[in-house]
Parts: sequence; C-alpha cells; structure tokens
Amino acid sequence: MNKHTVYVGLDVHKESIESALAVATAGGEVRHYGHIGGDFASFDRALRQFGRGRWLIFTCEAGHIA
Repeated sequence: MNKHTVYVGLDVHKESIESALAVATAGGEVRHYGHIGGDFASFDRALRQFGRGRWLIFTCEAGHIA
C-alpha cells in the first residue's frame, strides 16, 4: 500500500450514502467525506472526485441481514 491507496468506508441507506476516506500511510487519518445521494449518478460523481489517480479499496457497513 502507498500514498495512492485510499480506503473508502460506506454506510448505505435507502436514499443516501455516508462516506469516509482514509489514506493508506503510517499515521493516516480517517476523514468523513460526507453525504452522497443514493442514486448511481451521485455515487459516480463522488467516485470521480476522490478517486482521481488513486487505488480505491471499499468497505461497507452492513446491518442485520435476515
């Protein structure tokens, strides 16, 4: 991993997504990126904004699945 790797945490809701970013460096901080609309176009815009020239690794918060 290097400074070009970013971990993206997603908390997905029915109509929105909350996101956080963490750069993979020693002492790298986790930052709340913000609220993203739940539609594909909004998610695509966000990906293009924080994904330029970076390797993105995603994780998603998942609640109880019945």
